[in-house]
Amino acid sequence: MPLEQEVPNLLIIGFVFIVLVFSISTIALWVKNKRNSIAYLLILVHLILLSIAFVFFMNAVTLQLDYNHPMASEENSLQIGFAGVFWALSIITLLVAIFKFSSSSKRG
Repeated sequence: MPLEQEVPNLLIIGFVFIVLVFSISTIALWVKNKRNSIAYLLILVHLILLSIAFVFFMNAVTLQLDYNHPMASEENSLQIGFAGVFWALSIITLLVAIFKFSSSSKRG
């Protein structure tokens, strides 16, 4: 997919920055409050799965295939499909983490 030259780098820098801030915040909160260890661990798993999804998405966006290549659209579709699967798994882990946080707040 044709993009301006600096767009992929800006996307990568922005994503990495946000995920690092989110990861550091999650770890800091986990150290401060060890009561919800499973929920915090699920948040970190969410970030890992989301990062994998991002890698597949960026591969699809920046795939340097010849557009006359007979399998170009299949290659992009596969990358986007993998990105979608990992994104869905990351959202499921985030949802489970939210339920864990919610159930622990009812008990406390």
